[in-house]
Amino acid sequence: MKKLFVFALACVAVAAFADEKVPLKIKLPAPHSIGTPKENKSTNLEPDPGPGKLRAPIMVPADCQKMLVKEETPVTTSEEAVTGDNEYVVDGDKTPDATCMLQLPTGLQWVQLDLEAEHVISAVCVWHDQGDDRAYKDVIVQISNDKDFKTGVTTIFNNDHDNSAKLGKGTDKEYRERNEGRPIDGKLTKGRYVRCYSNGSSSEPVNNYVEIEVFGK
Repeated sequence: MKKLFVFALACVAVAAFADEKVPLKIKLPAPHSIGTPKENKSTNLEPDPGPGKLRAPIMVPADCQKMLVKEETPVTTSEEAVTGDNEYVVDGDKTPDATCMLQLPTGLQWVQLDLEAEHVISAVCVWHDQGDDRAYKDVIVQISNDKDFKTGVTTIFNNDHDNSAKLGKGTDKEYRERNEGRPIDGKLTKGRYVRCYSNGSSSEPVNNYVEIEVFGK
């Protein structure tokens, strides 16, 4: 009876730990800006928290903080890169310069990560080129177990307010690219593949990706 009681207490403790939510800690690169910030006339831009001020951290279950991306994580893209290699977005280097950046052509493009097994995803963080505080358009992040994203697709972020990407009208805001990237709540979605869309920025029509990180268990 005593052993059963101890076992029950241990199970309660494990469950309590799993339910506890903690701030997700994300390693940030140093701030980096090139040139004078350009005026952004977007009507869908989130309020500027101010230089050096970060968004509130994403709260995730204590057991859902594992980094699910490795340097060997397979990466595919909608079109062949203009410059850079696909591996740049999973190499752990968040320096926003040409030696670490994947650049895709103009128009709606995507980068897709294969986690190689289904996971519970608590957060996704995307870094684009942060020069001149630019804002990227049609930023959409989806999760699925279907590599072609035709079935079982969950959208966890969408700032395409006019549905120009034809993936559904989004309610999220465009945001200024800075060193914190864009942490996105994964909502504990189960999936193997993570796909990140964009359609140019307020500064240029090409699509620049520096790093994508995925957290969960």
